[in-house]
Amino acid sequence: IATPHSHHAEHMKLCIEHGKPILCEKSFTANAKQAEEVLALAKEKGVYVAEAIWTRYMPSRKIIDDVIASGVIGKVNTLTANLSYDIDEVRRIWDPALAGGALLDIGVYGIHFAAMHFGTDYTRMESCVYKMETGMDGMETVTLFYPDGKMAVLTHSAYCRSDRKGIFHGDKGYMVVENINNPQSISVFDLNDKLIKYMDVPEQISGYEYQFSECIERIKAGKTESTSMPLDDSIFVMEVADTIRKQWGLMYPQEK
Repeated sequence: IATPHSHHAEHMKLCIEHGKPILCEKSFTANAKQAEEVLALAKEKGVYVAEAIWTRYMPSRKIIDDVIASGVIGKVNTLTANLSYDIDEVRRIWDPALAGGALLDIGVYGIHFAAMHFGTDYTRMESCVYKMETGMDGMETVTLFYPDGKMAVLTHSAYCRSDRKGIFHGDKGYMVVENINNPQSISVFDLNDKLIKYMDVPEQISGYEYQFSECIERIKAGKTESTSMPLDDSIFVMEVADTIRKQWGLMYPQEK
């Protein structure tokens, strides 16, 4: 399913009612309430449903986690990540009826990136927004604080092209991930900015193959959820997006 976020829930429910397995493009739904309804129906009908956020399924995810676990950059304190494209003229971004804005289109990548590598157990969140004339979010920053003193700072904009880097800052060095939307390479630097390790990610066909192969594997095994992208994590990301929008006072027409 790859339609505007505003229509995902109704299309998924239709598929579930007909027993059709689903791999649904991000963002999973327009809000957490819709995501919970889809999850409940999928469980009731025993149908496979997963969110197609490709970075969750890619080998780069484990490579990044392995570098952090190795201790080569020391105790990781801060994560910065950004994803911005010049897409403010695209209808799915500016149109409130399509649950528009940067957050659900590109912001979810930053939230997923933080959740994958820093976890879902955050204690506090602060965000700032610049709204478009239509009332949708054009650009924003989101900061997540974690109980162990870590902080993730995420930036997204529909007005410009960013470097799309994800950077992990530790007390012995830092790691740079090229393109959080589809990691291309991972570089590790010491405290003197000297490159100490460089890793290419495995060659890919399109990058989509990882989610497709897991989907096929899980369905064949009679499972109803993904291991890389469990539905609870999809709901978590939608809850974060809901909380952010609440801070901004931004509602979609279908929520009013």
